[in-house]
Amino acid sequence: MKYSDIFKSRLGCNNADEVFEYLLQHMKETIKGWDFFVAWEKVMNKVGSVEVVLNILNYLVGKENIVEEFKMLIGRYPEIAEILPILLALREKSIKVLDPLEDNVFNYKEYVFRKKKKYSPDEIEMLAEFAKKTGLLSMFEKKNIKSVVDYVIGVEVGLDTNARKNRSGTAMEMITELFIKKICSTNNYRYLPQATSHKIKASFEYDVSVDKSERSFDFAIDNGQKLYLVETNYYGGGGSKLKSVAGEFSTLFNFIKNETPEHGFIWITDGKGWETAQKPLRESFDKVDYILNLDMVQKGILEDIISQGL
Repeated sequence: MKYSDIFKSRLGCNNADEVFEYLLQHMKETIKGWDFFVAWEKVMNKVGSVEVVLNILNYLVGKENIVEEFKMLIGRYPEIAEILPILLALREKSIKVLDPLEDNVFNYKEYVFRKKKKYSPDEIEMLAEFAKKTGLLSMFEKKNIKSVVDYVIGVEVGLDTNARKNRSGTAMEMITELFIKKICSTNNYRYLPQATSHKIKASFEYDVSVDKSERSFDFAIDNGQKLYLVETNYYGGGGSKLKSVAGEFSTLFNFIKNETPEHGFIWITDGKGWETAQKPLRESFDKVDYILNLDMVQKGILEDIISQGL
């Protein structure tokens, strides 16, 4: 951590230890926006793309001879097979299931849900077996599923919650960009989001060495004399992963400093999750030139670093 007078003037911190304590004590509890909860447009687009087929499946609700009815339906409407995985909250088009035998404990059966104009009798039997053994047909028979469209909307909402982690990362980038955009507009600097080494070279004419070919920095900022590479992330919850995250950014900083020491590197991270990983964060804090949180950025530390060429 590079300590300078900007931390004293902006935050009242007299040394690196006080800066680190400030970093920990001013982590944001949440950065959730209204778009964090459910991406309804995405959900409804997915449901809408298969709504006709879902409505065909409504035929099965309450049927007694459910297996035979299902096989009949597949025979008439083979497109039903493609959407069976989504009824189980799966995206795969090919699913292997462990089906032990007495002489082969690790016996697997593979079920394929590809688009076909017609399924053979054996394939229909396999699909019916899958639907029965996964419990889907029982759900129809007992009327636990009354509207397949409504049911799949619920499934898609559930699957969409898996994307919330990514939305936290996107929200962190969006918030950080608001500050960066203002800084660059005020000072006539330039910046790039999702900056690859190729984009940086093409836009700013700086050479940047990267540790892996697909490396994309969240932001690259050019103050006219120096390039700053900025990475951002947010961790609302703790866990063992944070130790490796801290280590990864220390390694990335070391790589950049060894290959292109003239460039600056700033890691902007936030979230109460860091309270459970203070030791690895401190280790990175002592190695990386600048680790900031959003409060520090809001109070002008990021602008001071870039403006003063620190």
